[in-house]
Amino acid sequence: MFKEGLVELNFKERWKYQPGDNPEWADPDFDDSDWHKINPIDLKAYRMPDSLWSGYGWWRIRFTADPKIIEAIERLYFQSWGAAEIYLNGELVETYGNFSTDSQLEQTYTPNYAPDRPLKITPQNIYTLAIRFSNHQAKNNFRIFKYFSENLGFNIGFSTAVRAKYSDFRYPNSFATLSVLVAVLLILLVLHLLLYFKFRKEEPYLVITLITFFFLCAAFCAHILLFVELDGFTNPIFSSILNSTCFGLGYALLPYSLSLLFRIQRFYWTKHLVWLAFLRTANYFAPVFNFILFDAIIILSIIVLMVVIMRRAIKEKNRGAVYVTIGAIGTSFFLLVNRLFNAELISLSTFMYYVDLILLYISYPLGIYIYITHQYGRLFLAMEQEVQERTQQLNDTIKDLTKTQKELSVKNSQNVLLLKEIHHRVKNNLEVVSGLLALQSAKMEDPTMQEVMLASQNRVHSMGILHQKLYQSEHLAFIEMKNYFENLCINILDSYNESERIKVNVEMKELELDVDTAVPLGLIVNELLTNSLKYAFPNGENGNIELSLSHLNEEDFQLKISDNGVGKPIDAEVKGTGFGTQLVELLTRQIDGQLIQEISNGTMIQINFKRQVTGSSQV
Repeated sequence: MFKEGLVELNFKERWKYQPGDNPEWADPDFDDSDWHKINPIDLKAYRMPDSLWSGYGWWRIRFTADPKIIEAIERLYFQSWGAAEIYLNGELVETYGNFSTDSQLEQTYTPNYAPDRPLKITPQNIYTLAIRFSNHQAKNNFRIFKYFSENLGFNIGFSTAVRAKYSDFRYPNSFATLSVLVAVLLILLVLHLLLYFKFRKEEPYLVITLITFFFLCAAFCAHILLFVELDGFTNPIFSSILNSTCFGLGYALLPYSLSLLFRIQRFYWTKHLVWLAFLRTANYFAPVFNFILFDAIIILSIIVLMVVIMRRAIKEKNRGAVYVTIGAIGTSFFLLVNRLFNAELISLSTFMYYVDLILLYISYPLGIYIYITHQYGRLFLAMEQEVQERTQQLNDTIKDLTKTQKELSVKNSQNVLLLKEIHHRVKNNLEVVSGLLALQSAKMEDPTMQEVMLASQNRVHSMGILHQKLYQSEHLAFIEMKNYFENLCINILDSYNESERIKVNVEMKELELDVDTAVPLGLIVNELLTNSLKYAFPNGENGNIELSLSHLNEEDFQLKISDNGVGKPIDAEVKGTGFGTQLVELLTRQIDGQLIQEISNGTMIQINFKRQVTGSSQV
């Protein structure tokens, strides 16, 4: 493709091949007379004997060239899905991918859209080119894709400034082509889809929408290498199989869409032509038919069917049929041009190649849309009148809705005030409960029971802080967690008189969560922070506690609490009831979370959980 200005080294009898790997083989004076005569150019895997291919080997060739040609050479051309090191006259001049005798270490090369690389050759009598080459996946790929697998070998040559016009601009040209295709096809897809939703009973619109969608998918698959690097296995899946299948499905539906559009029932059977597209795809994996011949038969058959259907439609004086005719014939014509060009039966300039590619995909969907616009122009005018009448009705309805909205707004404001008052009273009641617990604790002499009562106070207070935040907030259903955690930590430190000795750092961004998630999280933080204060820093040691809550993605969150204390697991055997540990585990399950604990230079507790559906849980 676009070989103007390219000198390929396609000397069938001069190429020598030797399996194995030996750096001395790059030496131009090395005697390769006993090597195998195997031409690497366009070499398919089935042509390389298994006994000679363990995934890598060397190719060598000696050649002479006209000094004028050597002087014009500016770049090195290399096309392969393997990895290679290129040696010219014993010197390494270029690498492609990462050659390795180990398939796990090999990094194959993705050739598409890569420009030719700079290379200047010093004139001399004889040139020796040695290629250290590996392509471990080639044989396996052939067993899967058969004839349509990527080549085991490579193409190599030298290029002049003439080819640079194509090589240097292939990526931007291809990207521009795809951008045009995607933009036009997306617009046409949306327009046809809107027509289908507007006229659900008109089956042609659905079929035409599917055709446009298949063409869009085919265009994207054909240019997939613009966005990702593929290898010799994945490239045939996208560039050949998916691209071919999507375009084949769209193209096979053309006769059926025409028969539906013009209501020619005797050709409704053409919908079964889609099976030819699937049969064509199956031929990739189990080649039964000659692919080129089978492809030609399908294309010519569809062209004949479309000509017959369009002739019938024009004969019945279907207005606007000429637009559809131009679109259908245009798609078929540009498809034939593309196939002939790929088979190197005709030549095209770079500009004409990309123009042909664009028109190939958009001709039919565009022709159909112009036809539909022409046919239903009067309908849209009638609809405009209807819209004006409906607009007046809607204006009247809007007035009624505006009045109703004002009434609802007043009631909503009243409900908001009532809800805030409820949260206020709940907070006050929780403070009363906390106070009662404090009074009860003061009368107890057992230190263990005092600790239990203090822990209960903190649990109640954690919920009280939350309800305080709710009635102070504009959003009654959500809590800003950073401020909530900061207040909660201050309260817990004060309750244990540890504000000076222990520092808690709440390292997180402002983050809002619903109440059903915030309540369990507050209790979990209360328990874990209490656990650190009680057990992580014995003997009056100073310490730091880190607390954070972060977004992993739209639905997943991560709560992390860590200290630099002695490293005490939360489920370790300690003096107490063990209720706190049970509560943490229960609350973690409640928020569909997973608790992870690490003991190293302190204790780190990490809880990964998902966003809870509002109203799904009660605490």
